[in-house]
Amino acid sequence: MKTLSQSDWREWMFAGTALLALVFVVGCGADTDSESPATAPGGSSQSTGSDTTPSGDGGTGNGETAAQNPDSGKPKAGTSETKPEAASTEPGTLTGVVSFEGALPAPRKIQATKDAAICGKGVEEVQDVLVKDGKLHGAVVELTVRQQGDWTWNDPKDGYVVRQKNCRFSPRLLVARNGAELTVYNDDSVEHNVNTGLWNVVQSPSKEPIKQGIKFSGTPFMRVTCNIHNWMETWVYVARTPYYAASDVDGKFEIQGIPPGKYRATIIHPTLGTQRFSADVKAGETTTNDFVFESKD
Repeated sequence: MKTLSQSDWREWMFAGTALLALVFVVGCGADTDSESPATAPGGSSQSTGSDTTPSGDGGTGNGETAAQNPDSGKPKAGTSETKPEAASTEPGTLTGVVSFEGALPAPRKIQATKDAAICGKGVEEVQDVLVKDGKLHGAVVELTVRQQGDWTWNDPKDGYVVRQKNCRFSPRLLVARNGAELTVYNDDSVEHNVNTGLWNVVQSPSKEPIKQGIKFSGTPFMRVTCNIHNWMETWVYVARTPYYAASDVDGKFEIQGIPPGKYRATIIHPTLGTQRFSADVKAGETTTNDFVFESKD
């Protein structure tokens, strides 16, 4: 093996150093384009300069400003920025007609046996199912509603009133709200005894009425009688919500001001029984439900 001389060693070291310097220069030269704009596919340049308005500052995100595109700041339909339209809370109405089919029940016979000068004599027939042209009078429709906040009741101006005249009650049917005060007048010159099942009060001939509270006690109809004149009878329907109505002489009923929603409801007659149904009340619309009661005979 040949031994390198001192001069040969110096020459080898110089050549190696030069080679390393050349490699270093070439390597640095490969990064000289790193600050140039990036080239997108297809050869176009993507600008990163300050002349493009960011989308968060009112621009379009594609180089247009809000002034150039006035619709750029508006949310697009179907995006999370679009607020859904609030459901309408406008109240609705429930209406309908109540009919009767079949033969009318036999009238109830009553006979006045006391105070003939005031109460009359002989046998009287009373029909408890009032029908005109096939339409039923005196059926009560009421929605089942859970109370939320205070309710507004359409109380009569003179209150809930029952009168006694010629040993008869009037009206034949009264609808009163639960917890209301019932006012009973005696327009006769004889003594009566008013019995509601909740209270039983003797009433002398007087201009001063009886005033007693009424409340729901398990059944909606409260039968009112007179213990002295046992043929006297009337009915008070105790409503638990303000969403009720009684069918008129043409069988029609109407309940207004109902909050939109689906409800369970009943229609009930004092002697013909009860029907249950569902009502879907739409905002600002009138929903119609018609009913038929059939003869029990």
